[in-house]
Amino acid sequence: MKTLVRVKKGSFPVRYNNEKYNVGDEFEVLNEHANHSSFEILGEIEPPKKRSTKTTPTE
Repeated sequence: MKTLVRVKKGSFPVRYNNEKYNVGDEFEVLNEHANHSSFEILGEIEPPKKRSTKTTPTE
């Protein structure tokens, strides 16, 4: 799963997946990376639920 984070005020710019994020930038990281000291956790992102393709018989 992924987590939405923001770069904390007073932190150095962060590089994640070859992109540079500055203070105040919000982006998605994998859960195992969300506990970094430069990140403020904003919330977990739920993957979209799969829709059931079952159909009920109509009469």
